[in-house]
Formats: sequence, C-alpha cells, structure tokens
Amino acid sequence: MQIARLLGGLALALAAAAPRTGLAAESITLRIGAGHPTSAGWIENIKTFFMPRLQERFDKELGVRVRWVENWGSSVCKLGDCLEAVESGLLDIGEIQSIFEPSKLMPHNFSVFVPFGAGDPAVAAKVYWELYETNPDLRAILEDDYNQVYIGAAMLSSYGLITSFAWDDLDGLKHRKLAAAGPNLPWVSSIGAVPVQSSLNEGYTSMQTGVYEGWVISPDGATSFKLEEVSRQYTVTDFGAIQTPLLTMNRDKWESLDADQQRIVREVAHEWNEYAGRHIQEKQAQALKLMEQKGLRIKRLSQEERAAWANMLPNIPKERMAEIRQRRMRGADVIPQYIGLLKKYGVALPRDWLAE
Repeated sequence: MQIARLLGGLALALAAAAPRTGLAAESITLRIGAGHPTSAGWIENIKTFFMPRLQERFDKELGVRVRWVENWGSSVCKLGDCLEAVESGLLDIGEIQSIFEPSKLMPHNFSVFVPFGAGDPAVAAKVYWELYETNPDLRAILEDDYNQVYIGAAMLSSYGLITSFAWDDLDGLKHRKLAAAGPNLPWVSSIGAVPVQSSLNEGYTSMQTGVYEGWVISPDGATSFKLEEVSRQYTVTDFGAIQTPLLTMNRDKWESLDADQQRIVREVAHEWNEYAGRHIQEKQAQALKLMEQKGLRIKRLSQEERAAWANMLPNIPKERMAEIRQRRMRGADVIPQYIGLLKKYGVALPRDWLAE
C-alpha cells in the first residue's frame, strides 16, 4: 500500500513537471500605425525588419508570441495626429513624423533646423542614435508631455527638390510654388520661391494640377508617391537625411512590459536604426536611378551651389534655439549637440551656423 502511494505521488509529480503542450503560449498584442502607407521606405523597413525581428526575439528568448494589429496610411491617425494617437493609447506603437508636429515637437526637428546635414543615411543613422541616447530632453518631452516612451529613430533619404519644370540655377526657382512640410518651408522661401505647406498624401494630385510646382523631398519619398510621373527634374541638393521617422510606445503599454521585454524592444530598435540606414541608402540610389530611367533630368548641386543656397538662408539653427528658449521648452541644446555630432562623423557643413 505504501509503495502504491509512493508510485502514485511520483506519477503526479512527473505530470506536474511535464511540458504544458496543450496550453496556448503567452501572447502580447501590439497596435502599430502611422500616417504614411507602407509604400513609403521609412514605413517599409518598420514592417519588414522591426516588426518581424521583435516577434522573432520575443518568441525565441521569452516564449511570447507577438500579435500585431497594423494601422498604416492614416487608417487610425492622419499625419500630425499620430502623436496624440499614441498618447491616448489608440496606438501602442506609432511612427511619429516630427515635421508634422512643428510646435509640440520643435526640438525633435533639429535635423530640419540644420540644412545640408548628413547626406548619407548610414552616417545619419549613427548620428541620430547617438543624439537620442545622450540627450535626455528629447526623451523627456515625449515621456512627460505626451505619455509615450522613445523607442528608436530612423531617417528619410537625403532631401532634394523635385519639380515639374527644369531649372539650372537658383534664380530659376524664384516665384515658383514649392511644397514642403512646415519646418523646412524656410529652405525655399529664402531663395525667392513661394512656400506651400502640404503633405505627401496629396502631393501627386497637387503637382499634376499645378497647385504647386515642386516638392522638397527625398528621392525614395518622391518615387514612393509616384511624383516622377508628374515631374521633369530631380535636384540632388543634399539637404540631409532628415530624422523624422520616430518610433514611440504608449507609456502605459511600456510600463506593462517586464524588464526583459523592454530590453528586447530597445535592442531591436537599435538594430532597426542601423538597418534603416543601409535600407534607406539603397532606396535612395534606386529611386534616383528610377527617376532617370523615367526621363527626369537629374541635377546635382555643386559644393559651391550648396554654399550659395545655405548663405541665402537666415541663421535657422540660432533662430530655432532662441525660439525654443523663448517658449521655455526643453531641448535648445539639441541643435549645437547635433552639429557637433555631424562634425564628429565627418560631415562638412557648407556654413558655420554657430560661429556667426
């Protein structure tokens, strides 16, 4: 009888220790979205790299299955609304376009405030990661003011200018209607063009109908929205690979993750930053080649032309630093820190903005 009881107890212990193969694995649902569609290169690399890589590492290292709920192309938030969508919890993770938040995220637009920055997206990736890692104000603005946590930063390919007309020198842009997102409107207004605030979602129709005649835009941004079909020239100005794709997570959602989950999210975000630099670099070259094949004239500004353009601009970095301080916002020191990092990574600026 005693042996039987011992055997029975051993059987129960073995059963308890056996893998629970019939039970569902732990899972987490993440609602992710953006204002731009997946055809945009900066959204594409979130979908093709960040999401599957996070899913892979959660599964292999933690035994947690990630269930993605995707909301791209303004299905949940339009451009300029995604910051609020993450803040409210409508999205768990959002790709925030800081250029469409010129007031709320003014310090985050540092790369727009220093035109002719890093033209190589792979170099820009290193600059932007280091800046966000070492400047607490950028992260604090998101956490304290908008209930979300910085995950990672990426970039667009180097901004240039696509136009429905051909031009040779800066005088050819005078009185022309050129579209841009808010913070980079001064790039065109200062050379005598007529600035028009717009978004890429309406770019094709507006270019086709003559609402405006050009766009300050990256090469792959232009081809992602098929602007080469309604244009004649793309000018490689090398305004810089702008840091505007910003991944954030709702703060309540972030705090619901355990320490290992948070660690993996941040590690994958760093991998995504490096991948995005290479990916956007490739997209930039492919887009320029495609536009040339479609018959567009490709013009490249010389260093002298870039310097001439830069010297026609007001001192945007100093103006924005003063404005940030005047509004009593954090982050005025982001701009000189950013310029310092550009120099550290070998970027030759056409104008010494801070020395003036």
